[in-house]
Amino acid sequence: MYTSTSLFVAALVGFAQAQTPSGFKPQVDTKLDVIFNSTMVNTAGQQISKAAVASQPQIALASGMVSASETYMFVMLDLDVPPANGNTTRRVLLHAMKTGLKATKQKLSGKATLLVSAEKGPAPYLPPSPPATDTVAHRYVQLLFQQPASLSVKASDFDGSQARVNFDIASFMSKNGVSEPVAANFFRVDGRAKAGGSGSATGTGGVPKNTAQPFTGAASAMDVPYGLTGLLAGLALLAV
Repeated sequence: MYTSTSLFVAALVGFAQAQTPSGFKPQVDTKLDVIFNSTMVNTAGQQISKAAVASQPQIALASGMVSASETYMFVMLDLDVPPANGNTTRRVLLHAMKTGLKATKQKLSGKATLLVSAEKGPAPYLPPSPPATDTVAHRYVQLLFQQPASLSVKASDFDGSQARVNFDIASFMSKNGVSEPVAANFFRVDGRAKAGGSGSATGTGGVPKNTAQPFTGAASAMDVPYGLTGLLAGLALLAV
């Protein structure tokens, strides 16, 4: 009886620590702090409104895990893009890939270190936009990796919408020598009109005017590049 109870408690602890959706690989148990202006992803899997995630997030990692000498890479995926061409399998969309992230001296609540980058890509942030006609809330996964010194990924690799659709994170990791994620988080966005969302106020600043900006830790106004405008138009057909 003791053994059964212990296993049950251990299973609950493991479930509570999971920062990625059930069945998603790679599985990650370490939390990545993800903050969208005044909304923080407090609990992995919580539902957030589409308006709250319209601009790219700030990210932070537990200070004890951060190395000043390391460079990090951020990836965000939508796991629930509707099927196409008569297929019944939902697809994965790459919503963002940011390289060159470094630790700062800025702390969040004294526990997590803010990570920033002056780079805009190689895959600029695309805000979640699940269709109002979809029957499920989309799961958006955020992953933080140590960036290999040999990584060679260009903005041109993600110019078209098809380069982001059916993105295979395991294949990308294997091809580019990327190790398992350092930390992760995920949230849900429901495109249906009456669906709401939750989050906690963090007082991190105003809303940026667009999403094509560096991870600087502060809102800054920049023009959306022509290429990104075209990409957004193409992805509008996917409603992701």
